[in-house]
Amino acid sequence: MRFLHFDEAKQAAIADVRTWVGATSQDVRAMLIVDLFGKLRLALWSKAAADTTSLAQDLVINCGAWWTGEVLHVKELDPVSAKVYDSAWDSARLDEDEPRFRVHDRHRSRTAWFSGPVDPLWNASGKEPPVVVFYSFKGGLGRSTLLASFAIQRARAGERVCVVDFDLDSPGAGRLLSADAQGLTARWGVVDFLLERSLADAPLADYFHRCDRVAAAGEIIVFPAGNLDEEYADKLARIDLEEAPEARDSGLWKLLARVRDELKPRWILLDARTGISEPAGQLLSGIAHLHVLLGTTQDQSWQGLNLVLDRLGKERVFAERPQAEVLLVQAMVPSGEPGKAAKEAFAARAEEEFDGRYYAAEEGDADIDDRFWTLGDKGSQDAPHAPMPVDYDSKLASFGDIAEVADALCGGPYPPIVERIVNRFLTEPET
Repeated sequence: MRFLHFDEAKQAAIADVRTWVGATSQDVRAMLIVDLFGKLRLALWSKAAADTTSLAQDLVINCGAWWTGEVLHVKELDPVSAKVYDSAWDSARLDEDEPRFRVHDRHRSRTAWFSGPVDPLWNASGKEPPVVVFYSFKGGLGRSTLLASFAIQRARAGERVCVVDFDLDSPGAGRLLSADAQGLTARWGVVDFLLERSLADAPLADYFHRCDRVAAAGEIIVFPAGNLDEEYADKLARIDLEEAPEARDSGLWKLLARVRDELKPRWILLDARTGISEPAGQLLSGIAHLHVLLGTTQDQSWQGLNLVLDRLGKERVFAERPQAEVLLVQAMVPSGEPGKAAKEAFAARAEEEFDGRYYAAEEGDADIDDRFWTLGDKGSQDAPHAPMPVDYDSKLASFGDIAEVADALCGGPYPPIVERIVNRFLTEPET
């Protein structure tokens, strides 16, 4: 007999249960439970006992050893246990084709990637600072450099910018925007704050330094990930990064709130970890006001970006929540004719992926048109799928100190990107 892989068994179970529910009485609801080991079991809600004989036979055949054989009827449970399953139903993933069927996945790690959509922690109305996340699925695309360019340009415009290095596994932004040319950073950083946040008297100033030498009239306040000494890994290992991102008492929320309240910046910029990491899951949960996503024409880059687009776009639309705001950047664009071809290919791929993974269909409903990005908005000048290109620049790949390239980061392809971000948060003057 052919070996049955987990994802094959799971998809077969979903198809079997969906079909069975669709053919049963309207009072029947079913929840497929996928436990920490990938084993499958079923919970049912119904007024009368439902006949699951044919369904059980299908699951045995199609799911093999992954099917536990357990079919639990919630109405037969004690009230406390029934309440637990009712709560699980509320948090389970809705099936797109059958409203009486849901899937409840349990995970050991990266739970932030599977939590329900959340909204920004505050309204960036002009009085509160926008939170902007910079993310790339793969490293080496100039994500931190683009963040630094934004920080420098806005500081030189006289604004206060706070940078938070949340790439805790491979920190870079803190040292990139260091306090001096020798790479001096704050003695403590984000990791220390997350570890010590329960101590109300911990002074925020202990966790940041200033990058004054490139800020001109403004300020760049930098929260490094932490001091990369022999104690860093020990402290990182003590931090719970599996906490729900919507929890208002989470470490990330407390840090952002204190930055907002005590430093009163015009901007808060977050440098995200690459890939499907726990920190990236928190930052891409919807808490930010804008997500700057960097990618290239490579399929591997798009495979990663598509996971993010599903999370920030399609999944939110399905849950009847507006999409999280996105700005797409094409990184590492070569010069000359190859660059022209790369831009055309990237733009075409972006439109295709955003059509299926981000934009909502046009419904002719004014409320949908106002709250969602729809296919009819694709012609907008700031449409999320319209990429902003950044040409490859060799001198930005090997500089020693940010001051050496600060002027370059204020020119070339960077000002149009900064302008587009700033324009997202322009407010009408009060009359």
